[in-house]
Amino acid sequence: MERSDSAGIPISTALAPLWGPGEGWTVEDEPLVRIGNIGGPPEYLLDWVVGAVRLSRGDIVVGEMMSGELRRFDRDGTFVWRAAGRGEGPGEHLELSFLGSLPGDSVVTFDHRNNRLQVFGPDGGVSRTVPMESPWPGFRATDVIGLSERHLVMTFSDYRGEMPVGVVRWPGVGIATYSLDDGSMRELMAVPGGEQHIQRYSSGQVGYTAYEFGKGPRWAVMPGRLAVVDTEFFSIRSVSLDDGSTTAILRRNDPVLEVTSEHVDAFLESMVRRNIEYGGYSREEAEASIPSWRELPMAPTLPVLESIRLDAAGNLWVEPYSPPGTPVPPFDVYSADGAWLGTVAMPPRLELGIVGLEIGEDYVLGVWHGEQDVEQVRMYRLRK
Repeated sequence: MERSDSAGIPISTALAPLWGPGEGWTVEDEPLVRIGNIGGPPEYLLDWVVGAVRLSRGDIVVGEMMSGELRRFDRDGTFVWRAAGRGEGPGEHLELSFLGSLPGDSVVTFDHRNNRLQVFGPDGGVSRTVPMESPWPGFRATDVIGLSERHLVMTFSDYRGEMPVGVVRWPGVGIATYSLDDGSMRELMAVPGGEQHIQRYSSGQVGYTAYEFGKGPRWAVMPGRLAVVDTEFFSIRSVSLDDGSTTAILRRNDPVLEVTSEHVDAFLESMVRRNIEYGGYSREEAEASIPSWRELPMAPTLPVLESIRLDAAGNLWVEPYSPPGTPVPPFDVYSADGAWLGTVAMPPRLELGIVGLEIGEDYVLGVWHGEQDVEQVRMYRLRK
C-alpha cells in the first residue's frame, strides 16, 4: 500500500512479501573466498576485524580495529600486503572504526580515538591525513557510517547543555557529509541518540549503564542516499544526501513486543558466555554475577529491528531483532521503491557485529566467527 503525506512524500506500508514459496534470492552455503585461519602465517591471523571492502578487480582489503592494520588479499584470498598499524603517527590508528573503498582502489579509514581520516593508496601507502572538525559547536565526530562516491557520511555526538540523568536518549546525533575533494561539510539532519542509563552520584561522578533492549538510530548509505530509522518504530526514511530532504518512507504496522523472561534469560546467558570467552572467567565465576546483572535497567519492549543495509542496487535489507546469543534470522528485503520482496537467509555464523555486511550485485562480504576464536573474512555468492 502506498500513499503520500501532506508534503507529497511517498509512504509505503509493507503488508506481505511478493516472493512465493521457492522464489526469491539465496546466498550459497559455501564461500567463494575465505581469508583467515589459525596456525598459519601471521598475515592470515585475523582479530577484531572492523571492515572488509572489495576493490575493482576483486581484491579485498581488511581492517583490524585494535591493531590498526590494513591487509590486502587478492581475489583468491592470497596475501598481498599489510600497511598501517597501531599508533598516532601518519598511517597509524589508535582505534580503527571505519574502512571504505574509493575510486582507483584507494581506501579511506576513520580513527575514532585519533579523530581523523586517512587515505591509503592501492599499494598501502598513506597519502592523506585529515584531522576531523565538527560543523557544530559542542559536537564531536563519532564515526563514518558510509561513503557516497567521494563524500563520507559522518555522525557527530551532541554534548551541548547539561548532561541528563535516568534513561535518556543522549547524546543526540548530527549527520553530515564531508567532501574528500575540497574538505567542505554539509549538515544533513539531527536524530535522537541511543537509549542509555545515566546516574549522577553524590560525589559528583557520573555512571553510564548500558540499557539492554534500548532503542536507538540505525542507518545505511549508498551513493546519493541515506536510509535512517529509529528502532522504536518501523518507519525507515530515505534521505537525499544532496540536501537532507526525505524522499520516501517505508513502514510496517507490526505490534511492538514486550520483553519476556525468556529474553532476559537469553541476555544473561550471553553475558556469561562473554565473560568466559573474553574475561577469562570460569562458568561458575561468571554465573555468580547473574543476580547483579538481573538488576540492570532494561527496556520493557524489544527494538523493532536490529539493523539495516543498502545493497549496490538500492534494495533495503532489514535484519529483524533477535535476542542476544540467538542465530541471526533471515533478512527482509525491500526494493528501491518500497515493495517487500521477501526474505534472504545468511550463512550460519556470519555474525554482523560492528562490521556489518557489504552486499554487492552478486555477492555478500562479511565476517565469520568459528570455533576457537577463528575469525575469517568470507565472500558468498548471492543468486538472484
